Amino acid sequence: MSEHFSVLAARSPGQQRGVSVITAIFLLLLMAGLAAFMVSLTSVTSANLASDVGGARAYQAARAGAEWGMYQLDPNADTFSNVDLINCPAVGGPSIPGYTVTVSCTAYPGSGHYSEGSRNIRIFRIVSLAVATSPKVPVPERQIEVTLEKCRDASITTPPYDC
Repeated sequence: MSEHFSVLAARSPGQQRGVSVITAIFLLLLMAGLAAFMVSLTSVTSANLASDVGGARAYQAARAGAEWGMYQLDPNADTFSNVDLINCPAVGGPSIPGYTVTVSCTAYPGSGHYSEGSRNIRIFRIVSLAVATSPKVPVPERQIEVTLEKCRDASITTPPYDC
């Protein structure tokens, strides 16, 4: 055993330099890999944030379209008319910068209405679709559907005439 220790002690310090170079290269590669991962993670996070913001804006544009459609049915309910005379607005939508908003309306049950005593009720479904006009991919789009009723009561003689 004494010969084995003497062989190890006989090595010069110059023969052990290769280990520190290999360790340094390994650490540099490890740090470069971690840096690349952090850059990738940051760019993915930024893309997700931009997508979330675009989706929220598209939702607000679709909501504005639905509210526009509801208002078109009977602005302010300030005139008395039979509920059967309230018609769906033509397909269209509000002008919102950066978005194309399409609003459609369907009246149920067709041209008829429901009656409850002196009240006449008609049900409408409004669908609002907002699509971003930007060339970015993916293009954010949101759709909102609203079901509402319009009611007129013959016994109400002052505006608003809704039930």
